[in-house]
Amino acid sequence: MTVTTTRAAAHEPAEQPKDEIGASEFIRKYPSYDGRGIIVGVFDTGVDPGAPGLQTTSDGKPKMIDLVDCTGSGDVDTSKETELEADGTLKGLSGRSLTVPAEWPDRAAGTKYRLGLKRAFELYPRPLVARVKAERRRRHDETQRAVAEEERRKAALGPLPTAEGEAGRKGAELAASVSALDACDKAYEDGGPVYDVLTYKDESGVWRVCVDTSERGALGEAALLAPFRVEGKYGTLDAADAASGAETLCNFAVEVAADGARTTLCVDAGSHGTHVAGIIGAHFPDAPELNGIAPGCQIVGFKIGDTRLDGMETGTALVRALGAAIERGVHIINLSFGEYAKVDDIGRFTAAANLAVHKHGLLFVTSAGNNGPALSTGGAPGTSSCCIAVGAYCSSAMMGPQYSLRAKLADIQYTWSSRGPTYDGHLNVSVSAPGGAIAPVPNWTLQGRQRMSGTSSWKCLGSV
Repeated sequence: MTVTTTRAAAHEPAEQPKDEIGASEFIRKYPSYDGRGIIVGVFDTGVDPGAPGLQTTSDGKPKMIDLVDCTGSGDVDTSKETELEADGTLKGLSGRSLTVPAEWPDRAAGTKYRLGLKRAFELYPRPLVARVKAERRRRHDETQRAVAEEERRKAALGPLPTAEGEAGRKGAELAASVSALDACDKAYEDGGPVYDVLTYKDESGVWRVCVDTSERGALGEAALLAPFRVEGKYGTLDAADAASGAETLCNFAVEVAADGARTTLCVDAGSHGTHVAGIIGAHFPDAPELNGIAPGCQIVGFKIGDTRLDGMETGTALVRALGAAIERGVHIINLSFGEYAKVDDIGRFTAAANLAVHKHGLLFVTSAGNNGPALSTGGAPGTSSCCIAVGAYCSSAMMGPQYSLRAKLADIQYTWSSRGPTYDGHLNVSVSAPGGAIAPVPNWTLQGRQRMSGTSSWKCLGSV
């Protein structure tokens, strides 16, 4: 699902700072030099392909060209093979009967359907899990309360459990029903939706994936997707008949590996990655003041923040992302993650990043870190020699629209922005850029745009 942003009466340029780094003036002079022809790899929590501003580039191309989950958190085991029954159905791993629409593309000769199962709460970002649980609990309580009140009414008007004969047995049964309902309410635990996943290769050789978001086996109501890089389409983890206000608006893309034995559902682990992508390259044709630094660039979203770890990155995911970026022809990498490093310019990922930069010609821009203001507080990989490490400052123009200051102050470095030098004496922080913006966030946040702040590799990357 795509969310559109309605134009407000006015937006201040400092909501999405560009003047501070000269980007606005540069694009006014050279309007076609706005990132066109450049592919940016965003190493982050993942990117929502339906978020406002991330649909097209300034020259009409698709903004998002691929979504890659490098964490494994969206993987689904689809090694189980099955055949279609004569009535056009098959039994999913949930036990549900899945109806395969006749209009779907035919399977490739000699292949079978592959089945998988995935819990929605293993896919949703943690804030979305909390919202969905609250909504489901509210609806549960409404139904439970009505049933419990009716049973209590019957028990109050019915015979006492101490009565003799059939009347006593009836009274005891009513009292037991009330007790059972109360016990069930106390023991309530929501496991969340559980989705059947169906994967197959069609007669043209393209892998197809359907997630039964209906939870009724009605596959015709769900999206049939190819890998995002093939067709650029994505689905939403909502049933077609979801009640108003109960929609997750959580978008996902798919990938298939191991000859169909592994299907990946790429769902962002948090809002940070979409926000970063919007700062770098958002394009709002009707509100250009909301554009990112390089509205002409295209973006590949690499999810390196693991949903199972609440969006924390892993070394394995980072190394996988570097390999995938090289395969996909990425020109510039943005990594707005980092960890405190006491030993500089060393480690598996640093070695891989050096290879990507010096052998394959990628530019690698990363955050200096958020551990300031003390000296030598830079984070890896910003402390390595292959990266442009970027600190964060707040311009005078940002202080009003972003922080509601009545009196503007002089430009100032954020206190939390890490400082150099590295422990081995190198500069560490290469440059500083505006460290806050009001930019697009995933649809599941229900916000459209949001202010975030941090060490600003994304601002520097856009200008690069």
